[in-house]
Amino acid sequence: MHKNISNTILYSLIFAMGGAPTIAMMIIEGQTTDPNVIYNALIGLSVIIACVLVPIVLIQNAYLWFKRNDEKLAEKIKPVGQVYLVLNVVCLIYWLSYQFMY
Repeated sequence: MHKNISNTILYSLIFAMGGAPTIAMMIIEGQTTDPNVIYNALIGLSVIIACVLVPIVLIQNAYLWFKRNDEKLAEKIKPVGQVYLVLNVVCLIYWLSYQFMY
């Protein structure tokens, strides 16, 4: 398997797991500052977002797995892997700032 394809698969799976709670928290914080509402809504909204993100990422990764020996695809997919990496870093920074700021 090409490095770019394997990196994209790994980074997208990490984002599928960590991106849903991060997106949910951003949506919730935009609407309220009440801690009780935030924590109650976080679980439900995370599950709803994950029900959208995870299938999309799994379909994408299944396609990448089947096309893993395609040289052209390996070069085309490199920016996508970098986008997922940046999204993962942004999510991590968000949660660290949330932990230490609030």
